[in-house]
Amino acid sequence: MEIRVARDEDAEAVAAILREVDDARVLSAAGWLHNRRTTSPRDRMLRLVAADDEVVAVGQGALNTWTSTAGAGWCSVAVTGTRRCEGIGSALLEALLRHLREAGATKATSFMRFSEEGERWASARGWSRVLTGPLIAVDPRGVPASPAPPGIRCGPMAEAPPEAVYDALLDAARDEPRPDPFDSMPYDDFLNDWAEPDLDLESSAVAWDGGRIVALSEVRVGGDRAQHGFTGTRRDYRGRGLATAVKCTALRAAAARGVKRVTTSNAEENAPMRAINRKLGFEPIGEHVIVGRDLT
Repeated sequence: MEIRVARDEDAEAVAAILREVDDARVLSAAGWLHNRRTTSPRDRMLRLVAADDEVVAVGQGALNTWTSTAGAGWCSVAVTGTRRCEGIGSALLEALLRHLREAGATKATSFMRFSEEGERWASARGWSRVLTGPLIAVDPRGVPASPAPPGIRCGPMAEAPPEAVYDALLDAARDEPRPDPFDSMPYDDFLNDWAEPDLDLESSAVAWDGGRIVALSEVRVGGDRAQHGFTGTRRDYRGRGLATAVKCTALRAAAARGVKRVTTSNAEENAPMRAINRKLGFEPIGEHVIVGRDLT
């Protein structure tokens, strides 16, 4: 078994393993390649694979450069089901934690699809829960229209200037429940995300008040399945039903493009968004968990 830095030719295998461990994830080989090729050097990203005749596991870790919190890092490990309990995941994790410490991280988080096996594995290696939230799904073909309030127009994100979406995102996401605040995403990183092949700008939606974007909802599409990214409203526009309206616009647009299942998850602490999702018919299918540990 060889542990090495991931290469372009690993894209199909890596994307398949990441989808295997969490089938709510929308990630294509093209999307993984785009992320690999556009990651900023300031992130100190390390992408590893474990391979013998084929790639059987993947690990990645980087500094969190989208937060003002000093020393924040993250990592994740995924092993294909037939090759677990062989020490492969532990070897990847040790290499990633060593890299994060060398890069200056003092703590790390990891986002995972809950399973008893996965939580036991993480707990035995010093990780503990930081945030949890239900993983939910809906068939967007059954989502009813939800008109925007008077004076507000909802439409596809593809028609919006990226700089206007970026400005709205920074304001709307600033107080979303996270292990570390989302408060310093560089614009060049946003543009890289904007160009990601899996982000469907025609299904993703924004709400306009005149020439200002006041709410947004991101959708990534892979075949007949989709994954909701961030949905949020500017602080000074909350309480008017805009998040519901823009999310409905996105879901109905995804349905029109052939999507039959949309998944998303929200932290338990995000009561307003969880209420919106229940109203739209999302139902639990599992749980997403963020675990964390100190690196000092």
